[in-house]
Amino acid sequence: MYLSKLEIFGFKSFAQKTNVLFNEGITSIVGPNGCGKTNIVDAIRWCLGEQKSSALRSDKMENVIFNGTSTRKPMGMSEVSLTIQNTKGILPTEYTDITITRRIFRSGESEYLLNKNICRLKDITNLFMDTGIGANAYSVIELKMVETILSNKAEERRTMFEEAAGVNKYKLRRRLSLRKLDEVKADLTRVNDIVSEVEKKVNSLERQARKADRHNNLSSRLREFELDLAERELALFSLQTAQSKLRKDELFKHKIQYESELSKFEDELKDSRETLLAIESELKQKRSEVALQTEKIYNAQNSISLYGERKNALEHNIERFKQELDELKNQLTESQKIISNGDANVQEIISKIKVKEKDRTGVEEKLNEKELILDERRNQLKQQSDILLEKFKEITGKENELHNTENLLKQRTESIGKLNDKILALTNNVAKTVGYLEELGNEKSEIEKSLNEAETVFLAKQKEKEELEGHLSLLKDKELEDKSILKTLKDKIEFIQSLIDNLEGVSAGAKALLDDRSWSNGESTILAHIGDSEEKYRFAIEAALKNNLNNILVESIDDLKNGIEFLKNNEVGKASFFISGSTKKVNKNIFDKISDFLQHRKSKQIERENGFIGWAKDFVKADNKWLSCFTDILGSTVIVNDLETAFNLYNKYPGFNFANLNGDYIDPNGIVEAGSAPRIDDTLFGRKHLLENMRKELPVRENKLAELQEKIKVTEEKISAINLKVLSEKGRLLVNDLNNVDKQLTRFEFERQKANDEAEKTQQEIHDLASEANLFDTKRNQLESLIFTENNIRDDIERKRMALEESFKAEENEYEAIRTHINELNLEIERLIGEKKNTENSIKRAEESISNIRKTIEKREADISYSENEGQNILAMLDENKNSLSNLEQAKEDLVKAETEIDSRYKSLRSEMNEKENELSLLRKKREEISEEIHSIEIKLNELKINTQNLYQNIEENYSLTIEKKVFDDLESFNFNERSAEVHDIKQKVKSLGPVNLLAYSEYEEEKERLDFLLKQRNDLIDSEKDIIKTIEEINNTAQKQFMETFDKIRENFIKIFRTLFDPGDEADLKLEENTDPLEAKIEIIAKPKGKRPTSIELLSGGEKTLTAIALLFAIYLVKPSPFCILDEIDAPLDDANIDRFTRILHDFSKDTQFIVVTHNKRTMEAAHTLYGVTMQEEGISKLVSVRFNEDIDAIAG
Repeated sequence: MYLSKLEIFGFKSFAQKTNVLFNEGITSIVGPNGCGKTNIVDAIRWCLGEQKSSALRSDKMENVIFNGTSTRKPMGMSEVSLTIQNTKGILPTEYTDITITRRIFRSGESEYLLNKNICRLKDITNLFMDTGIGANAYSVIELKMVETILSNKAEERRTMFEEAAGVNKYKLRRRLSLRKLDEVKADLTRVNDIVSEVEKKVNSLERQARKADRHNNLSSRLREFELDLAERELALFSLQTAQSKLRKDELFKHKIQYESELSKFEDELKDSRETLLAIESELKQKRSEVALQTEKIYNAQNSISLYGERKNALEHNIERFKQELDELKNQLTESQKIISNGDANVQEIISKIKVKEKDRTGVEEKLNEKELILDERRNQLKQQSDILLEKFKEITGKENELHNTENLLKQRTESIGKLNDKILALTNNVAKTVGYLEELGNEKSEIEKSLNEAETVFLAKQKEKEELEGHLSLLKDKELEDKSILKTLKDKIEFIQSLIDNLEGVSAGAKALLDDRSWSNGESTILAHIGDSEEKYRFAIEAALKNNLNNILVESIDDLKNGIEFLKNNEVGKASFFISGSTKKVNKNIFDKISDFLQHRKSKQIERENGFIGWAKDFVKADNKWLSCFTDILGSTVIVNDLETAFNLYNKYPGFNFANLNGDYIDPNGIVEAGSAPRIDDTLFGRKHLLENMRKELPVRENKLAELQEKIKVTEEKISAINLKVLSEKGRLLVNDLNNVDKQLTRFEFERQKANDEAEKTQQEIHDLASEANLFDTKRNQLESLIFTENNIRDDIERKRMALEESFKAEENEYEAIRTHINELNLEIERLIGEKKNTENSIKRAEESISNIRKTIEKREADISYSENEGQNILAMLDENKNSLSNLEQAKEDLVKAETEIDSRYKSLRSEMNEKENELSLLRKKREEISEEIHSIEIKLNELKINTQNLYQNIEENYSLTIEKKVFDDLESFNFNERSAEVHDIKQKVKSLGPVNLLAYSEYEEEKERLDFLLKQRNDLIDSEKDIIKTIEEINNTAQKQFMETFDKIRENFIKIFRTLFDPGDEADLKLEENTDPLEAKIEIIAKPKGKRPTSIELLSGGEKTLTAIALLFAIYLVKPSPFCILDEIDAPLDDANIDRFTRILHDFSKDTQFIVVTHNKRTMEAAHTLYGVTMQEEGISKLVSVRFNEDIDAIAG
């Protein structure tokens, strides 16, 4: 698989459509700075899906579209296509040719195409995943990426390893699995929340369902009891209704009998009642007078009683007011005492406060004095402690110094012993190395002699083969050119033949006449087919003959008539005709002759004009039979070199036609036909003759091509006979042997020199270490003496500090005692101040009380005065009412006597009437009893009716039933009260249940089903979570295993290639961060060329970095070669020696990988098989030039 073609249109500086054809092997792209060669790399990277505009050296993606120059307008879109040969099926697709296209428009819209079908970026990414191809894969390496690969950014480096290991698909699957795991966890959390809510709801509905079930059972039982009770009550109501109606009928009969007797007694009483009414009226009159008099007496007695009560109340009030006055006066005296005593107490408390404050002032002075002493003691103690601490630090420092000195002395002694052993070993190694160097020198001389002989033979054969190949290349170029010409000639012959066969460009009428020649007795054709000219005059003559080329040539007037008749009969249009020999000489008059003379003279003048080429009629070739036709038509047509000359001559010589070689034409009337030159194939004039000439040329071309191909075959056989592979292989083996010997010589010489240098260095180290050991021993003795002295000084300081500490504690105890006394005095003062404040508040309250008492005394004295005056007035009114009462009582006695006499007569009559009324009342009573019983029966019947209706209605409302009347045998013995109590008890139980959700059971079933579904979902999610975790673990294990296997191979290859590029003994390695997931661990690159020991690869030179990066890149290619690799000026930091190594390794890897190298280095260019040059012939527009170099030696030999 390799990159075969790149098509660029409108990308950066490539304004024109540019095709770049890539072959297998090494292709170099060269050109001066700024010509746009790196834009080719950017185009490939962009087409492969690069999304970072910065990677394309642009601030936004739309800037990759050609932005115009001073002479060209900006373009609206950019398009890049890559064609990849997939003959080995490396890419997961059935196509052998895969074309990827990416487009972007000024609007920002973009699209991707795969084999001209719209696709997604993801499709392209998936297509190239883990193949080493991609915008960010190791298939594109720039110089700046060398720094990135070797920098501390582990992510950039890791990307290359992961691409080589093919773990990207696993990481993608892991990312997708982790995302899915997060989604499953989120779903599980959501389902758990829902399950929790639904479980609560299900439990609640379960309780409600049980409650509803109990309610249903009770309701069922209640219905049974209520219906039974209702049926029995209905039967009872029916029985009672029938009994009541019988009793009512009997009572009606008795009532009628009693009403007859009552009517007789009522007539007798009527007369007695009228007499009694007259007496009664008189008696009422007297009684009214007596009652009036009694009322007056009663009013007088009430007034006397009221006045007496009022008099007593006033006396009682006066007594109460006087008692209150005495109590108020006592309260006033008490309040005055409180004020007097309170003032004295306040003064006494103030005196006590002053005494306590004086005592506190004295104690505070003592406290301040003691505090000053205490601060002084504290400072002394701190100073002493600081001195002691400094002394401790000083002694500790000396002790540490002593310990370090003893360790250093011990280390120096041990090091001297080890270095003596090392010198002995180095001396032995030098002796062995000298022996090896002598043997290798002899071997090198023999190999160099053999190599010179092999090189002489190889160069001679190589030169011969190169000359043959150069000649073969020229022959093949000529073959390609001849094949192209031959194919073009055949295509033209076929095309012109089709034009002639189809009569292209011929009018419809003429075409019909030529298709059916039955109308003509002789030969018929058109003017265009009988003439010819040289090719350069063809356009000019075509323009001059344009209106006559379709003329049908006939030989007689009869043919002319037949042709016209044919056109009319078949209705196929019109045609122009030309009769052979129709131009005959005629006798001309003098004016005609003068005109011909003037025309001839103008013709001669035209021939002398600049730009004149010739007369059109002179360039026409035709049979003599028809030549006069062309002479007559073209007689006044002049062929000039350009249109400007034609205009000038037209203005100067009217009456002539002018045409140029491009086919522009001006007729005498000033009509101009001009524009782009027509193609030779499109001309109608001379088409048949052109076809005949081409057919004559065809066999000549074919013979030449056959001769050329025979020469190519002979040359190829000669080249094949020269087999450079054996010679090259022999030379290569000798070179390898020589290189190996050189490397061994260099290594042993280096080792000998290194051992000598190391021995001298070691001897100097022993001397330096012995001097240091003596110094450390002297220093140790001095430090031991100094530490002993300092310890004695430290003990004296410690004793002084302890004495100061005891003195400080004594002073501190005295200070605390004084401060405690001050606190007690402060408490006592605060207590006295509070007591003083309470006494002052009591005095204030007493003063307010005195003011209120005095106001109350004044009010009570006024009340007593008012009550005494009111009492005198009441006594006067009381005497007056007693006198009036005596007169009223005498008048009443007279009226009572008259009333008694009337009342006696009334009673006598009344007694008689009472006896009759008693009899009448007895009858009425019996009648009323019967009426009441009848009324009771009617009420009972009505109640029974209402109860029956209510019974029906209740049953109807409660149970939607209509009960039927039944007969019960046990109706009299049935206990209705007990059954009613049972019904009531059931109703209470139903009521005690409270609100009941009768739909709870169905809701419970629904929610239970939903809960079961959710629980199943939760279990599915838990299983899914476990499966995903298991999948992630499997992906991790597979990816880790694959990554580690690849890493180990790359590491082994890197060490090998690094030593090939540098020296065999140089150190190089790749290390993974320990105790970390290999898929996330940092990858450390160790590179120590030429005996260097840099602490970081950042410290390597630019060339060393580049070679290290190349070693890593090709180490990856050995494990998983990318089908193609693009290297953008990565050889810039390399010198000539390193360039040779670089190109050598390129050749080795070019067997499996296609390399496209952007370079300025001549040696790199020489190593390439194909060279593309990028130039800017037009400012701002990149243009491509390609050259095909010879294959390398191995390729030629193969």
